[in-house]
Amino acid sequence: MSRASSSAAHRVPDGPVLSVRDLIVDFGAAEPAVNGVSLDLWQGRILGVAGQSGSGKSMTALTSLGLAPPGAHITGSIRFRDQELVGVGQRTLSRVRGSGMTMIFQETNAALNPVIQVRKQLTLAVRANRDCNQDEAHELVVDALRDVRLDDTDRVLNSYPHELSGGMAQRVMIAMALVCGADVIFADEPTTALDVTVQREVMEIIRRVADEHRLAVMLISHDIGVLEEISDELAVMYRGRVVERGSTDDVIRAPEHPYTRALLDSIPRIGHELTEFVEMPSFDMDLTSLPAAERIAEGSHS
Repeated sequence: MSRASSSAAHRVPDGPVLSVRDLIVDFGAAEPAVNGVSLDLWQGRILGVAGQSGSGKSMTALTSLGLAPPGAHITGSIRFRDQELVGVGQRTLSRVRGSGMTMIFQETNAALNPVIQVRKQLTLAVRANRDCNQDEAHELVVDALRDVRLDDTDRVLNSYPHELSGGMAQRVMIAMALVCGADVIFADEPTTALDVTVQREVMEIIRRVADEHRLAVMLISHDIGVLEEISDELAVMYRGRVVERGSTDDVIRAPEHPYTRALLDSIPRIGHELTEFVEMPSFDMDLTSLPAAERIAEGSHS
């Protein structure tokens, strides 16, 4: 599951599929939940976003989808291809959601309807976002399930969500993103509560479908070690800001920000003896005095 080998086969397009610039999401608290975030998502590539709870990771994704909670004051720019999304109406956002961008949530029990069979949920997703008849929708659903290595399609389609294991339910969520035909997928802690073996399988599937379907993926996790495995680039968030961003290899090999170093030092590694407890720095100073480490030069994706 090498990042270099997985992404090298695809030519990255001239511009990002999704471009976020100077995004601020403010609820009137002491600090904005998202405070000047700028990120790009590129076709066929995975951007891993790391940070502790409350750092603004999920809020950035939800706001990009037009799903920020009521009361949020949003400024900045979110461009999906040629469409500016900040300030547009719900009708425009509804057209983009699903067929353009979608989200894989961490809690499949909450994301999947517990009283509707998987068959109907996936078929409804197809019919809502694609112009096709019932037979065509069924074919798309079966292909998507096989794409995420759920080969016993009849059993899965006839099951209710509670009859599936956690790993199977998460694969159904990935399949739902695929059948919608989305170009951008936000995956928010998609391996929560899964054991390490299933966790790795789910991550491998996300990497493979990103490559094969040319998807732009934002993979969100508090665990930078998980992101290290499959991300092409990493962005580290703290207190609503991106404090470090760059290629995964560069960030992991030579982190420049003290928060990134603390995250990396927290990862238990085989053969590495941890001699003392790693405490995260408090960073009580003004974050504006700690500029983000920008390792990606302008035009390096072309």
